[in-house]
Amino acid sequence: KVALNYSSGFLPLRTAQKQGYQQILWLFGDDMKVTEAGAMNIFIVVRRDDGNVELLTPPLDGTILPGVTRDSVLDLAKGHTSGETIIPGLLPTLHLLAQERAITMVDLRRWSSDGKLLEAFGAGTAVIIASIGKIGYKGEDITLPVHEIGIGPIANAFRTRILDIQEGKEAWRNWSIPLDELQRLQ
Repeated sequence: KVALNYSSGFLPLRTAQKQGYQQILWLFGDDMKVTEAGAMNIFIVVRRDDGNVELLTPPLDGTILPGVTRDSVLDLAKGHTSGETIIPGLLPTLHLLAQERAITMVDLRRWSSDGKLLEAFGAGTAVIIASIGKIGYKGEDITLPVHEIGIGPIANAFRTRILDIQEGKEAWRNWSIPLDELQRLQ
C-alpha cells in the first residue's frame, strides 16, 4: 500500500462524514459491486435458509487489495467450520460458509429487507475488525442489527481471536513464533 491509494478518498470521506457516516463503502461498475470500506476489506454476514451463516467478501479480482486481516478471517472461518479450531463466542456447530464472491448493493438491500443481513464489518491491519451499523445508498440507509456491545457476535469473535493470536494468548497455524523458540532455531 502506498499513500496514493488513499489520497483520492479524502474528499469523498469528508462528504460522507458531513452526512453522518464514518467511512465510505467503495462501489464498482454499473451493477454497484461492493469492493472495500474505506481502506478496509469488507465482510457481509448473511443468514441462510438452512440456519447456517454465509461469511461473504469480494473476490481478489484486481479491484481490491489482498489484506492480511482479510486472509486471516477467511482462514479462521474455514478452520472453525472444519472443526480445526473453535472460535470463542461462536457455537462449535455454527457453519461459517466463507465465500469470496461479488456482492452488489441489490444483494445488500434484498438481504436487509428479507431479514437475512446479520452483520457487516471491515477488516484491516490498523483496526483489525470494525463493525458497520448502517450503509447509506441513494438517499436511504440500510440499517444493520444493533448489538448490545456495539459489534456483532461474529465480528467480535474474529476480533477477539485475532487479538489473542497477536498477543500470544492463542496459537494458530504457526502465525506467530515465541521469541525464545525463534532464538533456539537460529
